[in-house]
Amino acid sequence: MTTATTIKQELELQRQAIIQYLEKDALEGFPSNLADSTYHIMTLEGKRLRPIMVLMAAQGFGVGTDAAMSAAIAIEVFHNFTLVHDDIMDKALVRRGTITVHEKYGIDKAIVTGDAMLPHSIGLLIKGNEEKSAGLLKSFLKMAQEVMEGQQYDMEFETQESVTAEEYMNMIRLKTSVLFGCACEIGAMLGNASVEDQQKLYDFGLYTGLAFQIMDDYLDTFGDDSFGKRIGGDILLNKKTYLLINAMQHANADQKARINELFEEKNEEAKISGFQAIFKEIGVGKIALDKMEELHDKSVEAIMSSGLSEDDKRKMIELGEVMLRRTT
Repeated sequence: MTTATTIKQELELQRQAIIQYLEKDALEGFPSNLADSTYHIMTLEGKRLRPIMVLMAAQGFGVGTDAAMSAAIAIEVFHNFTLVHDDIMDKALVRRGTITVHEKYGIDKAIVTGDAMLPHSIGLLIKGNEEKSAGLLKSFLKMAQEVMEGQQYDMEFETQESVTAEEYMNMIRLKTSVLFGCACEIGAMLGNASVEDQQKLYDFGLYTGLAFQIMDDYLDTFGDDSFGKRIGGDILLNKKTYLLINAMQHANADQKARINELFEEKNEEAKISGFQAIFKEIGVGKIALDKMEELHDKSVEAIMSSGLSEDDKRKMIELGEVMLRRTT
C-alpha cells in the first residue's frame, strides 16, 4: 500500500525531474532575447502540481516520466504564461516572494514574454507526440480558451456589485480547474487510454482543481504561516472569494452592514480580524470546507470508476489529498 510518506517522496522526485528539465531543456528554441524574463518566472519556487498531474496520469497508463515530460512542461509553461499576464493586470509587485516579471523587466517585455510562452507551450506539448497531436491540441486549445474566459470573468467580478456562488464556481472552473483537468486528460492521452478513461481523468483533475481553489479561499482567511501567502491578502483587496460571497448570501441586515463597513476599513489588521470574526459568526468557514469535501468526493468517484489499477487509483487520490492539505 502506498503510504503518505511514499507519495510525498514520489512527488518530490517528480518535482526535481521537472525542475531539471526546466533548467536545461525547456527553453530550447525559445527567443534568446526573451529567455532571461521567461527563465525568471519559470524557475520561481513552486509545487509544480500541474505537470506532476500529467506525469502521474501518464504513469498510470504505462508512460514513463521521460516520455511524458515535454507535455508536462507544456502545461507548466502555459500556467506561467498566465501568471505573467495576471501579474500585469493585478499590478502585482511580488510573486512567490520574488519580484514579478513586469517589475523586473518592464511591462512591454513582460507582455511579449507571455505572448512567446504560449506558442512555445504548444510546441512542447506535441514534441515527441506528433502521432497524438490532434487529440492533444484539441484538449489543450479548448482549455486555453476557457482559461482566458475565466480570467475575464474574474476581472469583471472586481467591479460587479454582486456575484452569486454559482457564478463564482463557474469562474474558478474556467480560470483554474480546467487546467488541472487538461493536465490529467493529456497524461491519459499519452498512455493511449480509452476516451472514457480520458474523461474520468479529466473529471478527477477538474474536481480536484475546484476543491483546491475553495481551500485556497479558506486558507486566505483561516490559514497559518505554512500557507505561503499573507493571511488576509484577498480580504485587503475586497476580493469576491467563496467565503465572502457566501457571507453576503447568508448574512442578516446587521451583518451585511458590518461587512460593508469593513470594505472601507483602512487599518489592515483591523480589516482582516474583522472579516475573520464575521466569517466565523456566519459560519462560512464550514460552508467552504463542506464544499471542498463534496468536490473531493466527486474527484475520488471519478478516479475510482476509471480503468487505472488499484494502486494507481490510490496514488491519484493521495495526490489530490496532498494538494488539499498543502503539505508538499
